[in-house]
Formats: sequence, structure tokens, C-alpha cells
Amino acid sequence: MTIPRSVESAPTDGFLYGWVRAIASRFAGSGELQNLGSKEFEQIARDLNLSSTELIFLSARNDLSGDLLRKRIAECGLSTDQLKTRQPEVLRDLERVCGHCTSTKRCAAEFRRGSASPDWFSYCPNTPTLQALMDEDRQSRLQASLLMGPSCC
Repeated sequence: MTIPRSVESAPTDGFLYGWVRAIASRFAGSGELQNLGSKEFEQIARDLNLSSTELIFLSARNDLSGDLLRKRIAECGLSTDQLKTRQPEVLRDLERVCGHCTSTKRCAAEFRRGSASPDWFSYCPNTPTLQALMDEDRQSRLQASLLMGPSCC
């Protein structure tokens, strides 16, 4: 199977779901998605570290979850770019979990109001991972401040 030119040039700075949707819309518009054999489709899913079911689900979803995740990461004081560089597998997992979230409308409404309540911890399926990342970030900042050494006279 040859990869269409538009897929090869898919942006690498976007979230997984935007990219998956771009691929799916490229194939869907030409009817190629339906013409893929199951082995080819499964290979694409494996290449993206997804199951075939997840790939089908994600290709049908909108991009809202990616925008919300970016906002949530920033709200936690974390950097999407740093995650992408230092822990891409964690970012991909956050994206995957966010893509399956059933609270997207609630999350979007909170951001539209401009006041994300601390209540998001109770409904966001990414809460444990985001909390771990925040703890890790605090630890590394603390350690960096301790490495400065003792101050003397």
C-alpha cells in the first residue's frame, strides 16, 4: 500500500486525533478507506499504536478533545511541547484517553465559562496521569533548586 502524499506531509505538531482524522478524511473522501483490506487497516492502527476499533472510533470523532486536552495540560502548568519531546508515549496515552472521554461537553462548557472548577478532577479520565505529571514537574523543580548548592556568606 502506498501512502498518499497528503498523509506523508501530515503536520507533526498537532495532536494524534487531528492527524488520524486527517488521514481518515483523506481516505473517506476518495473511498479508499472502504477499499483497504483488513490487514492494511490493522497495520495502520498498529503503526499508530492503536487497536483497529480505536482507529475507527477516533477517525469518526471531532477535534474538540485535542483542544480541550491542550487547555487542560496548560491549566496544570505543564507544556504540551515538553511532553511531546520528553514523554511522547504519555502524551499519546493522554490523547487516546481524552478521545474516548464521555465528558467532553462538560469540559468544554467549563473552559467557555473561563473558570475551570476543581471539579474536573472528579470526571476527567486523565486525572491520575495529569496529577502524576504535575507531581513529577514539582519534584524536578525542587531538585533543580536544591542542586544550586548551599549559599555561603
